[in-house]
Parts: sequence; C-alpha cells; structure tokens
Amino acid sequence: MEGFKKSIGFLFLVLLSQLPSMAQDTLKTQQIDTLQPVHSPRKAALMSAVLPGLGQVYNKKVWKVPVLYAGLGTNIYFLARYVNLYREYRNCYVDYVNFKGDPIKYNEPVFPDNRYVTDVSDKQTALKFYKDQYQRLRDLNILIMAGIYFINIIDATVDAYLFYYDIGDNLSLRVEPVIINTIAYRSAAGLKFTFNIH
Repeated sequence: MEGFKKSIGFLFLVLLSQLPSMAQDTLKTQQIDTLQPVHSPRKAALMSAVLPGLGQVYNKKVWKVPVLYAGLGTNIYFLARYVNLYREYRNCYVDYVNFKGDPIKYNEPVFPDNRYVTDVSDKQTALKFYKDQYQRLRDLNILIMAGIYFINIIDATVDAYLFYYDIGDNLSLRVEPVIINTIAYRSAAGLKFTFNIH
C-alpha cells in the first residue's frame, strides 16, 4: 500500500511539472490563431457601396462582376431609352396643349405603334397616354437600378460572412416516408427530410 501511494504521488508530481509546458503550448497556439487574417463583412459592404463589384472581388468571387455589370448595363440602356421617350412625349404633350390652335408654333406629333392605345379620341389623349407610360417605365427602371445596387451590397456582405465557412463532403439528405397522426386522431402519409451535417 505504501508503494502504491508513492507511485501515485510520483505520477502527480510528474503531471504538475508538465502543466507549465502545456500552458505555453496553448498560449503559442492561441497566438498563431489570432494572427489569422480577418475577412471583414463591413469592408466588403463598404467596397461594394463605393464601387459595385469591388466587394465581390474582395470576396474572391470575381465571376459575379460581369453578371453584375451586364445587369447594370442593360438597365442603364433601357433607362436612357425611356428617359428620352418620356421627354419627347412630354414636350409634344405640352406643345399640343399650349399651341394646338396655332399651326405655326406647333408641329404634328409622330406616334409610335398605336396598338396599346385603347381609346384614342384625339391626339391629346394619345400623347398623355404615351407620356404617362414612359414615365412609369422610367421610374420602374430607376427602382430596378436601386435594387441591383442594394443586392450587390447584400451579396458582398453575405459572402464575406461565409468566407471561412467550410462545406465538407459529409453532407447528406435522407428522405423517408412517415405516417403522421393528426389532431383528429387520423393518420396521414407524409415525407420526412433529414439533413445530416458533419
């Protein structure tokens, strides 16, 4: 029994002598972990707000930049087109209302295809219809451009948050049939989806 106590005491002393070296190893590991570069979602959002697509480059998702600029380019094309058509029909409408009795000051308006005009009783109604239609399309394209801009910022922020997220190979989905008991004590057939993330 005396030998057993001595061996336990010796083992205890050996373990105590190892504690400072274990603490130093832990400290070294923590210092290495804190030196890991931080991928900042705030920086990605700010970069995308200043220049759309810059946050995607920061997140190393460069393939999204041409998609973003293709959408913005298409939107700018239609916005410029509808702004010009709106100005043209607004000016024609104002001229027609102000100078319709004076043929010297007023030029006859040129209409696009009138198939969208349901009730054209006179030229003033048609001009007002087209003016309002192109104004709505212009405003819609401004909203779409703002939406693309904000989606760009949100996408960069979410990508930055998920930058170090590891998707392993052990993801699986299992689908199996089940019988569900309802509140009215009846049985119903259903499907059970089980996600296994390891």
